[in-house]
Amino acid sequence: MTATNTGAEHGGGLTFKCKCGAFEAKLKGEPVTILNCHCHSCVAAARAIESKPTYDGFSIFDGGGIAYASFGWKNITFATDMASDEMRQKVGFVKVGEQGKIIRSYCTGCGTMLGVHRDTAAGFNRRAIFNNDGSPYVPAKPVTNIMAKYAFDPTNVPEPKTSIIPIGMMLVFIPFGMLLSFLPNMLGFGWKVDVKKSALFPKDASEVEVVPIAWE
Repeated sequence: MTATNTGAEHGGGLTFKCKCGAFEAKLKGEPVTILNCHCHSCVAAARAIESKPTYDGFSIFDGGGIAYASFGWKNITFATDMASDEMRQKVGFVKVGEQGKIIRSYCTGCGTMLGVHRDTAAGFNRRAIFNNDGSPYVPAKPVTNIMAKYAFDPTNVPEPKTSIIPIGMMLVFIPFGMLLSFLPNMLGFGWKVDVKKSALFPKDASEVEVVPIAWE
């Protein structure tokens, strides 16, 4: 993918929004992580969301993979009160299989997949990010397609690609994220999710739809 319209080139600043406008957030700076994930789980979850009869959103697919762009929470400002009951009613959640650990969120209005969010960062649907002038955000460098080994059709994963998560990406991002996520629990005082993003996290398991495992 050749990029020409980055946030910096368009006056800085990016906006994440779903197609119906229920969700909107201002994003400061460039993403800390950009990738297309082709693993069974990500693709199966996105297919389930985008195959719903009411779906009319911004597709998260890019080259057959799931287009993510991650931002630290301190660089995200929501346009709406994410702690309100009204916003909670506008978020749906899915996981793959009864034992699935990764939860994806989507807008129940238009069906746009919002992304995968953790305590340390928000992994937004990159196809729903826009520059200040309204043009689609495009990364400045070609996006790496990861987890090709675990794609439904590995031969169709485009270049640049890696079989699994690149070791460089793991060393840069995973240790810090894991440390921030698990250290508080190890020390016994837990990690509190900030209220500004609470609607993007399910209150309990009953809110999460189980998507069938589609590759066994």
